[in-house]
Amino acid sequence: MKILVLGGAGYLGGWLTPLLLDEGHEVTVFDRLLYGPAAVAPLAGRPGFKLVEADIRNLGAVAAALPGQEAVILLAGLVGEPACNRDPADTVAVNYLAPLAVWRAAVYHGVGRFIFTSTDSCYGAQENVLLTEDSPLKPLGLYAELKARVEKELLEAPASVCRPTILRLATLYGPAPRMRFDLILNLLVREAALGRVAKIFSGEQWRPFVHVRDAARAFALALAVDPKTVSGQIFNVGSNHQNIQFKDLGALLCRVLPRARVETVPQPPDLRDYHVAFDKFSRALDFKPEFEPEDGLRQIAAGLAQSAWGDPDDPRHRNS
Repeated sequence: MKILVLGGAGYLGGWLTPLLLDEGHEVTVFDRLLYGPAAVAPLAGRPGFKLVEADIRNLGAVAAALPGQEAVILLAGLVGEPACNRDPADTVAVNYLAPLAVWRAAVYHGVGRFIFTSTDSCYGAQENVLLTEDSPLKPLGLYAELKARVEKELLEAPASVCRPTILRLATLYGPAPRMRFDLILNLLVREAALGRVAKIFSGEQWRPFVHVRDAARAFALALAVDPKTVSGQIFNVGSNHQNIQFKDLGALLCRVLPRARVETVPQPPDLRDYHVAFDKFSRALDFKPEFEPEDGLRQIAAGLAQSAWGDPDDPRHRNS
């Protein structure tokens, strides 16, 4: 297929874009390169690859990129509560108004498939409940709130040739060409590998995790199946056994880095607490993760030892 990936030069896009190219698709990455070109620079000159450097709010550029596309994957956006809280008005434009405008433009241009990237953080704080795609949403911050609003409006829109598929991702981890060290598992292994104290706040909250490469595979699988299987559907993307309580992250880290120093800080800065079921996506697309958290931690530790990302404290490695 001919696929437009908005935000294809980010943390997840850095794995998804080459994966789609490897599968024989033609891929146009649409990205403003806010965090640099590291994820797509190696793809320059590769057959089937094209880069459009533009902002998702530039609807003229979006409209120019859409003709002839058979699928749109919308990864672009300000990711994470800290990044979104910095300028709420800008966040509304990027994470709410722009995605809906892109979808309408895709409908206008007759694009057949549209995948919207959402987040399991839409579930907010719901203790002692196993959450499915039909569970109520209780977003606690602007990032999750806007994701939930876009989901609702996409699914309530009149049926069209471009019925959306919504993938609610678990918390990502693992190495990537455009590295992020503001994700909890990535942050912990960075601190431990650099000889610093890895701090875990609270510890009682649950969070589901998925390796960034497994998340990329999930998008590729969603494109590979009959559209009727996924169109107009929401899917949690992750695996049941990677629901992990924060108090267990220290032991996980020490198994990979035995000399790690871990400190549990009593106060909870993050009230999100959710335990998610991933059976629907697993059954529909036969999805099984190839990586476990220990794999991701080892991969990052090895990358840090080889200075794979330069200065790991560089601000370009975090979204906030």
